[in-house]
Amino acid sequence: MQLRKLGNCLKLPNMAQVFISFIHEEGETAAAVQKFVNQMLGGQGNAFLSSDKFQVYAGENWLDRILEELEAAKVVLLILSEKSVTRPWVNFEAGAGWFTKKKIIPICIKELDKENLPKPYSSLQAIDLKYTDEQLYMIRSIAHHLGVEEPEIVSRFGAGLAILGGPEVIKKVELQQECLEQFGKDLKSAARVEKFLEKHGDNLKKGGTMTLKDLLGGSDNLPEEK
Repeated sequence: MQLRKLGNCLKLPNMAQVFISFIHEEGETAAAVQKFVNQMLGGQGNAFLSSDKFQVYAGENWLDRILEELEAAKVVLLILSEKSVTRPWVNFEAGAGWFTKKKIIPICIKELDKENLPKPYSSLQAIDLKYTDEQLYMIRSIAHHLGVEEPEIVSRFGAGLAILGGPEVIKKVELQQECLEQFGKDLKSAARVEKFLEKHGDNLKKGGTMTLKDLLGGSDNLPEEK
């Protein structure tokens, strides 16, 4: 798939430059953000998820690895909802980033709006992830803080004037547009999965008490993706 070229054109560094903080109930959204950042920055800003088994290996000291990644990162993305904004671990990671002078970007999801962020997060320029222009603003901000070139589609004029750059630039913008559209779909899919697991996760963990068919059979089943 062509989207992979965005994230795989350069070898990703061992230590990530972008640290994504989240609670496990919102891991699908965090994974979508990680994928989007890696693809849009084309390997210039590898993003780290603390729960990703391909980034934290068996036998590693998990806390030490988290602290190492926080220390190495230049940007910390906080995935914040009404639920996660009060969780101790997210606040711990935010505090660690704050005191080590990282650029901290609050990312508001679900029902949480930027206007309702509690202090000290409300003092930071935040992102409302439900809006496309905010998604591009997030990428532009990360690129700025990392000191790397921002994607052509993020530029105010770059996408519109891509034709002046020739076939190669046009192709990049087309791939970036495809990536942006896929990110919107990934966010919707993540929200459906997280909502489903929030409602039925305990039943699934018990095993045998309910079948997946039973869980999907009611009026609260997962809606089809449009």
